[in-house]
Amino acid sequence: MIEVNKLGKSFHELVVFQNIDLHIRPKEIVVLVGPSGSGKSTLLRCLNGLEEPSAGTIRVGNAVLEASMDGQAKKQAVRNIRALTGMVFQSFNLFPHMTALDNVIMAPMAVKNMPKEQAVQLGEELLSKVGLLEKKYEYPSRLSGGQQQRVAIARSLAMQPQVMLFDEPTSALDPELTGEVLSVMKQLATEGKTMIVVTHEMRFAREVADRVIFMSEGKIQEEGVPEQFFAEPKTERARKFLRQIGE
Repeated sequence: MIEVNKLGKSFHELVVFQNIDLHIRPKEIVVLVGPSGSGKSTLLRCLNGLEEPSAGTIRVGNAVLEASMDGQAKKQAVRNIRALTGMVFQSFNLFPHMTALDNVIMAPMAVKNMPKEQAVQLGEELLSKVGLLEKKYEYPSRLSGGQQQRVAIARSLAMQPQVMLFDEPTSALDPELTGEVLSVMKQLATEGKTMIVVTHEMRFAREVADRVIFMSEGKIQEEGVPEQFFAEPKTERARKFLRQIGE
């Protein structure tokens, strides 16, 4: 589903990561963990075309983005990749002047020219999936943080992406609201959605991930199934990380 080869990203003199190789199978749930500043979120943003890679190649489905592309070819490659990926951010980024339902249906109507009646039906189905159908006419200011994030997940799903990317989706939430968002993500996992999740929620990684990837200092230091990673990490850097977070 996703193939990344020799990917690099720099901001001027700052090298965020380099020579990243990554392969993700259809329906695989991959969780990226590691200390802050290790490049996890930037890698995710490159996969969605929000950041331009400085080197290497990204393939999502049949869409290919090469750092060496320029001009119109690169713009089209980014559009192709975005059509296949949905992204959920730390902050919910809902439009404050729109109801929950309008937030969900806007993109399918604007981007895919979906008729409003069909978009509303889809939007209601997705709000029902995340447990918020009864809130469809509420504005974001009247929703809790957890509810807003669940609307954001429904909004991403409305574009019917092949891959869902989650960038620390619970980090802005109070602990009691985190569970409701994680439960929606677990439900998506059981439905066979390909997912890449950057998170500090190690319990989620243990319970849901097919594979855990540990990043530090701009490199993938190790990867493996959760049982192996949490019980017997191979690198001292990973062992230190797990000690620091109390795992």
